[in-house]
Amino acid sequence: LPVLIKYNEATECCVTNGAEAKVIDWIMYKDPHTQKEMLKTLFVELQNPPTSIQIDGLPKNVVPLSPDTKTIKCELPDGSQISISRTQVPVIPNFAMTDYCSQGRTRPFNVVHLNHCPTHLSYYTCLSRSATHEGTLILNGINSQAITSSRSNGLSGNIRQ
Repeated sequence: LPVLIKYNEATECCVTNGAEAKVIDWIMYKDPHTQKEMLKTLFVELQNPPTSIQIDGLPKNVVPLSPDTKTIKCELPDGSQISISRTQVPVIPNFAMTDYCSQGRTRPFNVVHLNHCPTHLSYYTCLSRSATHEGTLILNGINSQAITSSRSNGLSGNIRQ
């Protein structure tokens, strides 16, 4: 499962917000309160980290991630407050990403769905992530209105040239 790390967990180990990884293994335990199986540790292999990581007992570039608990206070319509806690590993599936999240990345294979791009800038961001034109697949065509209607006059002149 490809995942995206969502927080700077250990910058010295390249476990940073936005780092891409692949799930390798996990360890579960039985929660004593609920008697349900819970995730104790998730092992991920970092994809193309800036430096190689070697943790004793683990393969190269494999790092452990532990669940973190976040608690928020919510106000109810009657004015009372409750606390809600959530425990999870700070990763999300990485099958797709927004144009915003893709900035600064280069993709050897870049499948883009441009019908949800509101402006020419969004089109540019999505398409410029591709390493090659051979590795780019455009789904559902292109909405030329999104490209032409949001340009400034100066940009339109540059494009015509």
